[in-house]
Amino acid sequence: MLAQPISGVLAGKKNVLLAGCGGGYDVMGAVPLVHELRAGGANVHLASLSFAYLNGLDGAVQDGAHPNLYAVTGAAATESKYCPEAWLAAFLDERHPQHAPHTVHSFDKTGVRPLRAAYAALVERLAIDAIVLVDGGIDALLRGDERSIGTPSEDLASLAAVHALAAPGLTRVLACVGMGAELRDGICHADALERIAALTRRRAFLGAAALLPGTPGGDLYVDAIAHVFAGQAALKRSHVHTCIAGACAGEFGDKGPHVWLSPLLSMFWFFDATAVAADHVFLRELVETESIWDVTARVEAARKALPVRDRTTIPL
Repeated sequence: MLAQPISGVLAGKKNVLLAGCGGGYDVMGAVPLVHELRAGGANVHLASLSFAYLNGLDGAVQDGAHPNLYAVTGAAATESKYCPEAWLAAFLDERHPQHAPHTVHSFDKTGVRPLRAAYAALVERLAIDAIVLVDGGIDALLRGDERSIGTPSEDLASLAAVHALAAPGLTRVLACVGMGAELRDGICHADALERIAALTRRRAFLGAAALLPGTPGGDLYVDAIAHVFAGQAALKRSHVHTCIAGACAGEFGDKGPHVWLSPLLSMFWFFDATAVAADHVFLRELVETESIWDVTARVEAARKALPVRDRTTIPL
């Protein structure tokens, strides 16, 4: 019971790409996994679907073959321009100097086709044998026909891009942290738990783990959040990771509009990303998109054509 299936899935992987799938701060959920995987002997690489203006960020190096891909290091960290990826790289340089300089391979918000091409380039160049998509929240997990699916465009673009990679033998995992952080988006706990139950029946639920203070991964995460928030004190912070950090500290209950903290927020849930993608009701319709606006338009069109399920309640 103490050894979860995710441990076996990632055991022996030599080069693992941890990728934030739904926006700049999602990659912060990769921090505890950086510690765990390095402790197990893996080479860890970081990536992020970024919300930063990468083309205007000093220190962000654009890829010559894939213009939607940038190499972001701690040298790009500045208080005046939003880029949590750069501040995360600077933090990891400080904490893990033996692995410095850290690079967060950052993707512009695009459609699935250019995003898939950029992922394919990283898989080839870095000899990646496992990708872990990290979602802050749980909307990447949903099927697509729930009453509310949150803000899905970026999450689904990442999931579709990784699912469509022509890379035999590549392990693909979805990791979600922050269940309960998306109340303002109308995400329903019952829908998420029903989805986990369905994936359990398919042996695609790979286990769960608590993000706890006093553990190396938990402490590294909390410190990383504090560092990045301090570096961007006058800029946008992450609602999701603010909630997760509060739950890690043991906070509980109603903390303001759309904020209700519980231990569920600090749980990691791991899934076979191939199974998650295969069960999604309209993911295949996003595969040929070029821009993020194409993705959004196709999501909206698909939702209008779907028989959306009624919202359910549970005694929780």
